[in-house]
Amino acid sequence: MLSRALLLAISFLLILVSYPGSGLPLLVCIAVAPALIATADLKPPQSALVLGFWAWAWWLAALWWAIPSLTSFTDASGLISILLITCVCFFLALPYALTAFAIAYFKLWNSPLAVIQIALCFAVFISLCSSVLPASPVNALFEYPVLLQWADIGGLPLLVFLYFVFNAAIASVFINKASRYIIAVPVLLLLPLVVLGYGHYKLSEEQNIPTTRMTIGYIQPLATAEDQLSSLIAQTRKLKQMSEQVELIIWPEVPVDFSWHDTQYERYRIRKLAQELDTFLVILPGYHYANGKNAEGGHFNSANFISNSGEGLAEYHKQKLVPFFEYVPLKEHLSSYFPNARDYIAGKQASSFKYKDRTLAPLICYEALFTGLVRPYIDEGADIIINPGNDGWFGEAGALSHLSLALLRSIEYRIPLIRVNNSGVSTVINHKGEILFETLSALDTQTGRVFTLDIPNGERTFFYQYGNILNVLSLVFLCLSLIGSRRKYTQNSSPDLFA
Repeated sequence: MLSRALLLAISFLLILVSYPGSGLPLLVCIAVAPALIATADLKPPQSALVLGFWAWAWWLAALWWAIPSLTSFTDASGLISILLITCVCFFLALPYALTAFAIAYFKLWNSPLAVIQIALCFAVFISLCSSVLPASPVNALFEYPVLLQWADIGGLPLLVFLYFVFNAAIASVFINKASRYIIAVPVLLLLPLVVLGYGHYKLSEEQNIPTTRMTIGYIQPLATAEDQLSSLIAQTRKLKQMSEQVELIIWPEVPVDFSWHDTQYERYRIRKLAQELDTFLVILPGYHYANGKNAEGGHFNSANFISNSGEGLAEYHKQKLVPFFEYVPLKEHLSSYFPNARDYIAGKQASSFKYKDRTLAPLICYEALFTGLVRPYIDEGADIIINPGNDGWFGEAGALSHLSLALLRSIEYRIPLIRVNNSGVSTVINHKGEILFETLSALDTQTGRVFTLDIPNGERTFFYQYGNILNVLSLVFLCLSLIGSRRKYTQNSSPDLFA
């Protein structure tokens, strides 16, 4: 019992010290192995309970920043915020509990394909439970794009699979008998070479396709609800002093109360700004009333694309709203607990922004976490992701976590991602998943940047073309292999731990 608790504690600490912003990200590569060892000899319900509780605990510790953020943003009580985030973390821990149950029920540690089957269980279950937060320990490696390049073949599910293959192989060395070393040891030796080899190849690969250079600016205004549209305009004008050739300027999501759609004078001022600077604008107004009159019918969280002549070219309504921040599920029953939660209405479709021969994919804040929202834009030929947000509520831990999750989109589709924040992390990520540090703005600072970005012209990745098929095949293979394992291994004996 003591050794089991110690293994779980080691695994818990390894994840916490490697999570975004914690300082030791590479330790996440071995973080789950001790927990797998600790649960290897348990019966299915016990294994699910122990590994599920372990995952729930580290998710709760990793997302602690969401509790004060929710309280501050929605004016919910501290108790309600704790209960809600606890439930979210329970949902995020569910794939780990399900995998632990499957490992014990199907006696996967006795299978010659144990390492593959266990990793597939994690990858499939995590993917199936990704509707709220598509995240895993893999995201802690966002500072090491060399380890993430396989995302252009299988996206986050493939990265999760490779990650758990490595951890399951480590655990297998301690769990299985010496005869199993013939599988685990080669995996431990070869898998890093495969991951690093492909990573170095993709990072050093010279693009044989033409690129376009574009000069882009953004403001990080550090705005509050007390600020006015005038502040945003003044900061935007400063960008022109940095470069006369700014083609596009991007505003983040801000708490400033103004509207391009519903207030004629504010629309006039923004048009005048675009004409004065002779630049295109991507702006996020504070509101767009759904009924065109007042807030009674709800409102959209919108991004507007404005030409250099002040013409409104396109508008995008945010499709994936943040639960309890931007809308309240079961509103008639729960709204009183979140009195200041927004009342946004979700948009229905993607709306790309066309600039010359470029196609911009607007994804507002939280939406960049979801690869399915990017795909329709790629169908339309998108070659830049524009991701305005406002992480000021979440502090450094939340801002870095958000960045780590969004970064994978640039690798999956091989297009740059421009993340513009009100007070969080603003930066550009190139099509290889590398953060361009000359574009990076520090947290909680009022600043602006102008940069020149090389934009590749339209590589379509294996993930884009066949990623969904790969996911379905993985699910089918997992189901068939589990059925086969159950039939073959019907004995009730547990693996000889540390044999």
